[in-house]
Amino acid sequence: MTWAVKNILDPMNATDYGAGLIGADMNPLSTGFPSWDRACVGTGGMGLANWWYVVIGGASNAGKTQLLWHLLRQAWEQEMYPGLITMEVPMTGVQRSVYSRVTSFSYNDLLAASWQDGGAEKTERLTKEVSEYSGDYRALLVAEHDGAPTVGQILDMCYALKESGCAVIGLDHLQLIKGHGEIADLATEVSEELRRFAHREKILVLALSQLNRLASRERDRMPISQDLYGGVSMESNANQCVLVDHSLMIPDLQYTHLKRTRLILDKNREGPNRVVMNVEMNFATGVWREGMADEERLWIPDR
Repeated sequence: MTWAVKNILDPMNATDYGAGLIGADMNPLSTGFPSWDRACVGTGGMGLANWWYVVIGGASNAGKTQLLWHLLRQAWEQEMYPGLITMEVPMTGVQRSVYSRVTSFSYNDLLAASWQDGGAEKTERLTKEVSEYSGDYRALLVAEHDGAPTVGQILDMCYALKESGCAVIGLDHLQLIKGHGEIADLATEVSEELRRFAHREKILVLALSQLNRLASRERDRMPISQDLYGGVSMESNANQCVLVDHSLMIPDLQYTHLKRTRLILDKNREGPNRVVMNVEMNFATGVWREGMADEERLWIPDR
């Protein structure tokens, strides 16, 4: 191991530091949530910086995968060439989910049983619509791993995505990574390696994490970062931890594809902590939005 020792009170080192801040390329990703972006003080309120490691936590079926999809969509709309490492959903499942949101085909339209009647014409139409949507700059690279990969295999996939031009990488999800020892030890290793990769390669890493079993069962309270499955080490390496609040899940009675919940920016090295945001999930488009000030009543559950 090579150590760097520097006298930071040497005026020349102060000059080097200041010069390094001039024109620094943070390439921030706007999250689409004004409150979250504003809480990113390190980027001047413009969103997530390209060297951050961000953990997205939530109970099973709380919507964390849908939130990752939203952020990846933000990335490809901002021409950031995002990548996804999928360990749970097969490649065809990812394609079906994305195509149902960017073309005129519904999710059920894209099932094999629905495709048999006029499949050749449907394939031609699908190809045309995906081409029209992607244009010259929209892209999503997907690396599929069959089974539980090791930390080393995950890093290999991260570097492969980096070499392909990705500026944002999403992982779904951390508890599927294989290793030796207790879950807390593995969580420490995974989190440290992903943080180092993000910081070293200047690539934003978004990693999903389950909550521990006790927190997942406690449906009457907001989750906190310490509830992440793997313990304190899971969040201690992250620049930010944002949690989907499973204690508040309000379906829209008129529009069944809409559901409302809260996001909690619980840990934030780059600005204020415990920022709570009312958000609406749109399962038809995959786009989430933050509630407006005059919509507070929509996030009050009927008792």
